[in-house]
Amino acid sequence: MNASDLPAVLYVDDDALNLRVFDANFGQRFRIFRSSSPNEALALLEQRRGEIGVVLSDQRMPGMTGVELLEKARTIAPDAKRMLVTAYADMQAVIDAVNRGQVTRYFVKPWDRAELLAALEDALKIARLELRIREVEGRMMKSERLATLGQVTAGIAHELMGPVGYLTQNVSSLERDMHRVVQYVSRHLATDPDAEVSSTIEDLPALIKDLSEGASHLRGVALGLRAQARGEDMEATADVAEVVSFAVKLARAEVRDRARLTSTGEPIRIVFGPVKLCQVLLNLIVNAAQAMEGTGRPGRIDVRWGARDEDVVLSVVDNGCGIPAALQERVFQPLFTTKPVGIGTGLGLSICRELVTQFGGQLRLSSTPGEGTEIELTFKRAPLP
Repeated sequence: MNASDLPAVLYVDDDALNLRVFDANFGQRFRIFRSSSPNEALALLEQRRGEIGVVLSDQRMPGMTGVELLEKARTIAPDAKRMLVTAYADMQAVIDAVNRGQVTRYFVKPWDRAELLAALEDALKIARLELRIREVEGRMMKSERLATLGQVTAGIAHELMGPVGYLTQNVSSLERDMHRVVQYVSRHLATDPDAEVSSTIEDLPALIKDLSEGASHLRGVALGLRAQARGEDMEATADVAEVVSFAVKLARAEVRDRARLTSTGEPIRIVFGPVKLCQVLLNLIVNAAQAMEGTGRPGRIDVRWGARDEDVVLSVVDNGCGIPAALQERVFQPLFTTKPVGIGTGLGLSICRELVTQFGGQLRLSSTPGEGTEIELTFKRAPLP
């Protein structure tokens, strides 16, 4: 943990001399914020929410007493330790505040340096421990939710395999039988032409092919989900052009009314499984499509790729709403999402980066709010056979 990440002390006193004395005594030991007025201190506490572990205030200040300040501070930073420096004349008000739980400790003027130093060190140790406890609790909650999601994923994969098997077998039978039907109808069309029937007959092979590819992809997705839930590592290579073409077809329904989707690149193979690559691309394309909401301009999503030295770089670029700079790293955290409830799970980009890095690749994000976002994926180029 960096020094800048450690809990700090906020000292509030309207006397500039007292502020300097406090800084001279403790400035080398702690990270200190100083304030000469209660309102300024509250604004600083709001701005530095989560950073300040101790709020130490003088009791007598114009406009607001130290007790009143610490009562407001408790609302803004409930985990911060609240301490008072007071004169004997104000002892009763301070004792009442301690009994109400508004103040955790007080010191009588003139304060003893050793006593105050020990109290601040103890308070900051407690604050650091509480911070670590919250971090561990957060990681445990995420781990538990991800473990549950893994169990659900394995169940979904199991349930998919049955229907996918039936679909694959039936598509194969349909393809075989349709070939006979087409031959039969074609002979009749030779003697009794019908433009509409001829057009339908011409479209059938392409429709059957799409259905067959869809069934094959579903089977691959189910196997990939099962492997991912079991923690298996399936090494494979993929043709980027083929996978992009198929991902674009799958994303049509999500993109259709939101943006124009284009793809540019030559056939090239990478060290990355085709199912995983399709999963990553679908996530990125759907995210890009959803980013068009509220922009008020025609949407555009470009998928492009090409070789760069020994690597292959694949980019998904959109002209959507963009991502604020403060959130550009957080969007990769599991379960974090900027989308409304029911739209996103907060796992898409996290899973994308995890999948890409597992195979030695990289995922980079660059975004400008109001202009759009670019996700750049870098993969190892597969060796020629």
